[in-house]
Amino acid sequence: MKLFTIGDSVSQGFMSLAAARTDNAYSTLIAKQLGLQLNSDEYHFADWNDTGIPLNIEVIMRELQSRYGTNIGGLEWLTVGQTINRIVDRAEDYYERGDGREDVPYDKIGTRFFNNAAVWGFDVADSFQVTAKTCKTAILLSQKEKPTGDNLFSLGADNPMYRTALKILNPSLDPAFDDFSQLSWLNLHATGKGDNGKNVTDRNGNQVKGAGVENLILWLGANNALGTVLKLKINQTPNRKDMRPHTIDHLLRAKAKWNLWHPEDFAADYRVMIDRVDAIMRQNLEPNWKVFIGTVPLVTIAPIAKGIGETTEVPIVKKVDGKKIVTGGVYYKNYTYFPFEEDFAIETGKYLTMQDALHIDNCIREYNRIIKDEVDRLNKAHGKIERYFVVDTCQMLEDLAYKRNNGQPPYELPEELQFIYPPVNTKYYYADTEGRLKQGGLFSLDGVHPTSIGHGIIAFEFLKRMGDVGVKNAGGNPVSRDLDWRGEKGILQSDLLYSQPIRIMQEIYGKGAVASLASRIIDFIQSFSSK
Repeated sequence: MKLFTIGDSVSQGFMSLAAARTDNAYSTLIAKQLGLQLNSDEYHFADWNDTGIPLNIEVIMRELQSRYGTNIGGLEWLTVGQTINRIVDRAEDYYERGDGREDVPYDKIGTRFFNNAAVWGFDVADSFQVTAKTCKTAILLSQKEKPTGDNLFSLGADNPMYRTALKILNPSLDPAFDDFSQLSWLNLHATGKGDNGKNVTDRNGNQVKGAGVENLILWLGANNALGTVLKLKINQTPNRKDMRPHTIDHLLRAKAKWNLWHPEDFAADYRVMIDRVDAIMRQNLEPNWKVFIGTVPLVTIAPIAKGIGETTEVPIVKKVDGKKIVTGGVYYKNYTYFPFEEDFAIETGKYLTMQDALHIDNCIREYNRIIKDEVDRLNKAHGKIERYFVVDTCQMLEDLAYKRNNGQPPYELPEELQFIYPPVNTKYYYADTEGRLKQGGLFSLDGVHPTSIGHGIIAFEFLKRMGDVGVKNAGGNPVSRDLDWRGEKGILQSDLLYSQPIRIMQEIYGKGAVASLASRIIDFIQSFSSK
């Protein structure tokens, strides 16, 4: 197997709160660059219903635009909720009662596995804790508490993360794979064996074989902090040696609703995961294997967290190549949700303080120090052959950040993006009534996940690192020329938020009726921020 991916929502291809454009996920772009035939025996990835799961905000906005044009009139606001509910009902019907429900296999061609095993919402320990059986249990427990059926106040299908994970971890719903986690699939593909070291036989009695994994992308950790900006509240793990998160059953752990791992808890979880990965890869049937590890982005940069109030230049101490350096970053007095202003934040109490944001970022910086130390430890253990390679996605996002860098982001965009018009940045997406992009373009409508262009930049960073260490077909110099940016089906054209901007966006900016639409979108985002 040329490429296998373990990750969370970004690796899965989440955009605008849905697993909607997995064809444009950075991992899919990398597979194409490596010359793999998509959705063939060479590279499988999940492709979801058009409504997306949990729910595609872009679909909502385009449907509202189709019905109301560029302006929603006074009395029309009374019908906006009904329009949104119809879209929500479509997703709910498909995933709870239609072909997407939990007892229907992913498709009718017998897909057993995906090369991209990323699942949205997964934290580090979920890579080995969550199995298809875990997902079935979570869905069943939820159905007992709340019978399936239409609900006027529903926010889509129940347990959407577990529904997604079930179809990723066991798309054929074969009982032989019910105990499979992300790492179980890595083990089978790399070693040809199950977690117990024995051959795996499917429901028809056929042995399922693996041929080795040449390149592994491993990018987890964002969900060990992301919930802080989705909930605008910190609920940190307790940092107790007798209850490290990975030692607690996943379903019990989910009830704690932790959204920020203490660095010691993160270190314990990450060490268990990476050691299991290394044990698997040491038995790899492919002798020339490599692992590419993404660092954890600073979640406070995501435009869902809108900075309000005065700004402060804060000195940041970093360790680069063993040396301490001091850099600066612009932080706001408070952070609230993207559509709202300071008075809303103060009145509702929905905000993080600058000290909160700094604490979150400092935890993540420590996560990344831990990740780099683990990579160094493993590479030393392997002796002369370097096996693990860091792709510093955190530094990439810091350098891209528009506001954090006072409007002067130092990141050097791929050559094909340097002079495109309109330009793109990390601010929240906005297009005017004429369909001209005025700001944004790198984050999708949920304010958290990248657009297709954003995924292209991530692919660019991974491919650069892969090319540096000799991965065949990763690209020349500059590697960006090898990605399809401008073709008829290239990244720019496929990014509909860029090539076909949404003209009704003004309705969630600066209007008295904003709560009718923006608050509902925030409800969606918050409802899916915990398991």
